[in-house]
Amino acid sequence: MRCPSPSRRATTCLAVLAVSAAAFPVVSRWTHHPGETIILLMPPTLGTILWSCFPRVRKIPRWKYLLYIAVIVPVVYAAMAFAAHMARGRIVAVEVVWVVYFIIAWRMALAIWTRTVGRVGESYRRWGRLLRRRSAAQDGRRRHFAQAARLIVPARTCLTLLVFVPLLAGSFIHRFRIANPAELPELSLWQVQDVTIHTPDGIDLSAWFMPDPHSDTTVIIAHGLGANKANFLDFLRVFHRQGYNALIFDFRGHGDSQGHTSTFGLLERRDILAVVDWLKEHRPKQSRHVLGLGSSMGAAALLGAAANDPRIEALVLDSCFVSAPTFLHHHFRYVPLAGRGLADLMLLSASLHAGCWLRDLDPGRDIARLGLRPVLLIHGRDDTLIPPDNMDQLHRRANGPKDRWLGPGPHSNIVTSDFPAYRRRVIAFFDGVKRSR
Repeated sequence: MRCPSPSRRATTCLAVLAVSAAAFPVVSRWTHHPGETIILLMPPTLGTILWSCFPRVRKIPRWKYLLYIAVIVPVVYAAMAFAAHMARGRIVAVEVVWVVYFIIAWRMALAIWTRTVGRVGESYRRWGRLLRRRSAAQDGRRRHFAQAARLIVPARTCLTLLVFVPLLAGSFIHRFRIANPAELPELSLWQVQDVTIHTPDGIDLSAWFMPDPHSDTTVIIAHGLGANKANFLDFLRVFHRQGYNALIFDFRGHGDSQGHTSTFGLLERRDILAVVDWLKEHRPKQSRHVLGLGSSMGAAALLGAAANDPRIEALVLDSCFVSAPTFLHHHFRYVPLAGRGLADLMLLSASLHAGCWLRDLDPGRDIARLGLRPVLLIHGRDDTLIPPDNMDQLHRRANGPKDRWLGPGPHSNIVTSDFPAYRRRVIAFFDGVKRSR
């Protein structure tokens, strides 16, 4: 089977991309973010390009494709089930399909990459190998060219690592959701209200509201990345017993809320503001005063929302990072030579997938904009994901009343390592805010 000429391949690719671009507005009706639409269009688009431009792909037996699917589905399900177990949630079948579809999309992208960029310089490499076999008959110049040809494969490998891997890793900004447990008897026993909150950009957020008819203060509870509102269910009862209304919700792309996109706190601040708007509109008497408790990503989102909305009067920030660049530079610090550059490339890639500039995710700047609003900072002394010095930097930048607690446990886990102490500190802080009004 003859290979199409380069010009014909280019024409085919342009035609396929044009059709995908035309389908984009239609497909986007079923998604909640442009990045999700692109992922849905990737398999048919890339599959058509592979089938049309690379005839060898057509020779692959169908049973191999079926075997590939049969292998990855149980592996994906097992990994997701483990993640759901750790997050105290459950897996929905459609989320397994989403992840498998996502893997297939990037497997096709890698296949095209290896058949195009992955073969750059192949003729030169073969020529160099031939010259090395005839080394006795070579002059000095040819010998140098032959030795230089050895660098083709390492150069292609480095190019793949520098470009494809950050793009792939950045795309994990589009995540699968871990749903809340199907049966939670506490909800009916505690008379928790199941509500839906609409964001200005068209996403429905699932929330639980536990009212206290005698309180005019509501605490918003914001979970971390990959978690769901059931993780902090006990806090509904804790705040209710102390005379507070409490509302906990699933961020976009989490739990029972819509979407599959997470931006580590940047777009999530819109969710916080939507929750505040809902409280002021639907529970005005019970939300004359609004406080916030956030963990990790939830802390960053709360901080970003409060910096732009004075209706949030006080914050408890658990395991919050200083900024997105600082977080990535910390984790790439051991990569020799190019660690900082790879971190910046990863940040750029994630920003492209998110559709927003993640350098704007800067809790260190946001906390300085709170003015005189009180803040309690909490961090685990064994936190290796976001080291405790992040808490110290945030504490220095806060201008209003502030306190901090370095407690036991790893990242965002003091709440389980020493829940009584965690509860006492949080309640004492919020009670102090009430007394100071």
